[in-house]
Amino acid sequence: MVQRKKIELKREENQITFDRLFDEFIVYQKSKNLRQHTIKHYENTVNSSFYKYIDCKTEVKNITSKTIEGYINFLKSRGNIGDVTINTYLRDIRAILYYAMKEGYLAEYKIKQIKADKEIIETYTDEELIILLKKPDVKKCNFIEFRNWTISNILIGTGMRIQTLVNIKIEDIDLSNDLIYYSHTKNRKNQVVPISSTLKSVLIDYLKYRKGEEEDYLITNIYGEQLKTNLLSQNMCKYHRSRGITKTGLHRYRHTFAKKWILNNGDIFRLQKILGHSSMDIVREYVEMFTEDLQRDFNIFNPLESLSIRKTSIKMRV
Repeated sequence: MVQRKKIELKREENQITFDRLFDEFIVYQKSKNLRQHTIKHYENTVNSSFYKYIDCKTEVKNITSKTIEGYINFLKSRGNIGDVTINTYLRDIRAILYYAMKEGYLAEYKIKQIKADKEIIETYTDEELIILLKKPDVKKCNFIEFRNWTISNILIGTGMRIQTLVNIKIEDIDLSNDLIYYSHTKNRKNQVVPISSTLKSVLIDYLKYRKGEEEDYLITNIYGEQLKTNLLSQNMCKYHRSRGITKTGLHRYRHTFAKKWILNNGDIFRLQKILGHSSMDIVREYVEMFTEDLQRDFNIFNPLESLSIRKTSIKMRV
């Protein structure tokens, strides 16, 4: 009797170059419906950073923990890259190489991030916000300035991400119930955020000039077309400078929102929901960042101090 041999599908283990691995990784991520913004982030890390250290045709099996150590030292030697940015690059490369390990292209090993001091996030001051939020004269300004003023109000009034903002449609603004619906979020979960009375007034005013259909985007260029995030950032940078504010950065509005919420004794659990964080980790980081601000007037609000003052006052009366 002839013995039959099973046909087995075997992968050519470790016989793949990094560029082929990266192509396969991107296809895999797209199959998971990863956002295009995240795909571009991976591409930017590989093309602008990792390929400057290794050849794209390097066999994956030769990328070891020593390679990663060398890559870290290479990034540090460039001088203009901070520890936080290095860790951002490392997270992307780690995701790609962990995929290679899962697929059997590479022996498993740990890729750890470097220890980095947390960057102090400079937020907008009250004085700067007052200038940025001052309503322009509708008789003298153009649509772009009025729109940018509206954007400043939306960002400081909700703390929303820029990617969410450019995807908000007019139909997502529920002025009857004072709510904004987010359908485009980082974690792909639909979100509902309240609209404050001041922001409601701003949106009513903006929509009076914006007009448009329910399915149209809320924030657009002068032709009513959806704005790209990079163009929006450039526009807002010009808007800031036109008002004498040298500090820029749209994500800074988000940090400012979080800081002022905390300093106004806002509930951090509600802050987590409003900002759309899946865990409390980032919120805890905000609290740590703003420790110095939280210490201000601590004695005034501290229960022990207030009781001590009251006790002293009673003794004096007696």
